[in-house]
Amino acid sequence: MKNSYIEVKGLLHQYGIEVFDCAGLKHNKDLEPFAHLIPRIVKAVQSSEKRGFTAKPYEVTYAPMPFFLNKTSSDCGVYALKHIEAHLLGMDLTLVNDDNIREARHKIAYDLWEAANDPELISRMGMFVPPKATTSPTVEIV
Repeated sequence: MKNSYIEVKGLLHQYGIEVFDCAGLKHNKDLEPFAHLIPRIVKAVQSSEKRGFTAKPYEVTYAPMPFFLNKTSSDCGVYALKHIEAHLLGMDLTLVNDDNIREARHKIAYDLWEAANDPELISRMGMFVPPKATTSPTVEIV
């Protein structure tokens, strides 16, 4: 998966991963590690009485995308962000399309610029103390 942004939605109750790629491409090889890792993470954070389930790989499915979406081939990152936003707000993904993606790109850029110049945010960032790193480079997920 070179130079591309996709959205990956975990379907925890359906034991699957849904992939949204505005180019309509398949990324089976790239997503296989996630299909194996996510169920193991879910199992590791379960309460002790629910930990008995078998952590089998999640099924990877691809959401249908309209044909010829992202005609410029340069807006996949914007599409990924807007698809995440649409999911969080419960909106229809068809609202994000080539007719309005340029404006969405400008809005995201402006919001980032505005946040970078926000005195309150700058002050809080200056006081941030990162948490101590783990001493072990590997974490075992059962």
